[in-house]
Amino acid sequence: MKQVLGARGEAAVIDVTMLGAVGVGKTTLLASMYEQFGNVIGTADLALVAERATSVTLQGYINDLHRVTDTVRAKDGLAGTGEVREYLFQVGRKGRPPLFDLRFTDYPGKYLISPEIDGSNMFDRAMNRADVVVVAIDTPALMERDGRYHNFVNAPGIVIDTIMRMVSIDTPRLILLAPLKCEKWMATPDGANELADRVHHAYRPLISQLGGGAVRARTACVLTPVQTVGSVIFTRLEEEQTGHPIFHFRLKKAGLKYAPMDTDQLLRYALRFIINKYRTNDRGLVKTLWESIIGTDLALVNAVYEVAKDCRTSGGFAVVQDHPLLISERAS
Repeated sequence: MKQVLGARGEAAVIDVTMLGAVGVGKTTLLASMYEQFGNVIGTADLALVAERATSVTLQGYINDLHRVTDTVRAKDGLAGTGEVREYLFQVGRKGRPPLFDLRFTDYPGKYLISPEIDGSNMFDRAMNRADVVVVAIDTPALMERDGRYHNFVNAPGIVIDTIMRMVSIDTPRLILLAPLKCEKWMATPDGANELADRVHHAYRPLISQLGGGAVRARTACVLTPVQTVGSVIFTRLEEEQTGHPIFHFRLKKAGLKYAPMDTDQLLRYALRFIINKYRTNDRGLVKTLWESIIGTDLALVNAVYEVAKDCRTSGGFAVVQDHPLLISERAS
């Protein structure tokens, strides 16, 4: 694919970066999101076209996800990536040249917790350039035994510090808090509310800091639980002799297949923010006028509306901190 350029010849790229510790489910979430692209966009005049290598890699992940329910002892997702990986998409109107590139970055969780290892500088670069950050949260670790293993598994202190370093740079950002492996709790309204309350409590230091001073005006935050496998549910927690936790999962009932739920919600919120950020960026006078004349701005406004109209704000979902770039109104 030919790279899309901005008004001054720079790369026109909007970045989404996964953030989370080892084994929390970042790669599984990314693959599940990719599978939902077509369903979320629907008939809106919006196109997300994957680069060839991206398409091949993510389709391979999806194939693997469809096999995680094939065994008696079901898995909760994919093995994590062993290296930093970038997945590229071109975004525009259907049947027209792309307007900008959308780059998803995934990385081994070890880079978050071990800054001294080779390659961790790529993690810092990915975070600094991120427009949208998806915070992957291991739900059983957060919820079971009153969150006894939350710090050990999710490393919330490191995650929060990473985000606060990032948001010191003056640019609009969206933080998506995404509890994963949450099928057990999302099965009932009470469970979903309990999960939302626990996330708010556990990440209160982050939410409070995002809501103050200059950071408040440039940062949005949304809570979007994702049932990344759907048919697999957490059953019990064991402790090794070392004290490390082992989380066990099983199929909800025999014969069920991979059936993710609510992956679209995370994608809907992300696209709302991403498209609006493109529209408000400095595209240069000529490009801005041309895109207005040919109806691109109008089409993007309506695309945001179509994508956003099914966003959920209850039942475990919440806009924790609003922002103008999350606005969605049909153009007149």
